[in-house]
This record gives sequence, structure tokens and C-alpha cells, in this order.
Amino acid sequence: MSGILGIVCARGGSQRLPGKNTKIIGGISLLERAVATLVGSRVDDVVTAADFDPGFDLAKYGARHILRPGNISGGEVPLQETVKWVYSSLGKEYDHIVFLMPNCPAITSSDIDSAIDILIDSKMNVVRSFNREGHENGIVAVRTKYLLDHFIDVYCGGIVAGGEEIHSERDYLKIKKELES
Repeated sequence: MSGILGIVCARGGSQRLPGKNTKIIGGISLLERAVATLVGSRVDDVVTAADFDPGFDLAKYGARHILRPGNISGGEVPLQETVKWVYSSLGKEYDHIVFLMPNCPAITSSDIDSAIDILIDSKMNVVRSFNREGHENGIVAVRTKYLLDHFIDVYCGGIVAGGEEIHSERDYLKIKKELES
């Protein structure tokens, strides 16, 4: 077992903003932006897990897509369960997993690398990102063994990363304006 896996989970059925993960900012979808951000970081492999066609060429990023089945695509399914399903579907083992939510497009590759550094250097099991107001905003880095054996709870390390999450059309338009200006 070695390396770091990057996972982007997305659903097509957002209740508050339908099609959220395919919304465009800076000429690319939120899903593609998340893939590009992970690829620019220290992760070794990147996988998307969505219940829809990503709509862009994953091969140009060296990433791959796994179709997320309906039984783990509903809003009531904990993200951790989807990540565990993705990991078990790959047939390859990794020491660490970073999952990035596509609805926080201001997260940078260096933010991800900071989370990875803390995860590895501090011997913590989980590192999450929070915005300057203290709200969780997109990155969860975890030791694979911990993810498979425990529920990821609030006892973890954290980093401050810029940006808000997109949950509504208003959020989307605000963040789009900020990132494109």
C-alpha cells in the first residue's frame, strides 16, 4: 500500500441547485475544476464518482471516472460511504485518501497539499478544511485504514482554505463573480 488517492464525488440530483456540479466557472465545470485542482496537488491518482457523465475529457488530466450507482447517489447517503465504495472498487490500495467536494471552487492545490502535509506529519487520522468563518468547505484528507474502520467525526485537524461552498443559484453567481473577476 502506498500513495495518495484523490476522489471527487458528485451527484446530478442536487436539491437546492439542480446540475450544480456541471455549472461553469472560468470556462470549466465545477467537477472539472475539482479534478484539475487535485491533479495539481501531490495526489498520485484521481477518480471521479458521479451518477452522470462528467462531460469533459478526464484522460487529459490522467483521471478516471466510476459511474456512481443509484443506491449511493441520494442526498441521504453519507459521503464517507460513497468514498469507501469508490476505494473498494479500484482494486488498488493507498495509504491516504483526499476527497474534494466540487462545490467549493476556491480550494487550491496548495490547500490540498497543506492538508496532506498535516495528515502525514502530525500523525492525525483526518484533516478537514474550513473557511475563515469556521465553516467546513471542501477538503477531507484521511488515512485509508482509519476511513475503512471508523466514522469520520469532528475530532480531526484542520486547515483554513479560502472560499465558500455553492449550495444555491445565489451562491453560484456570487462565487462565479469572485473567481472570474
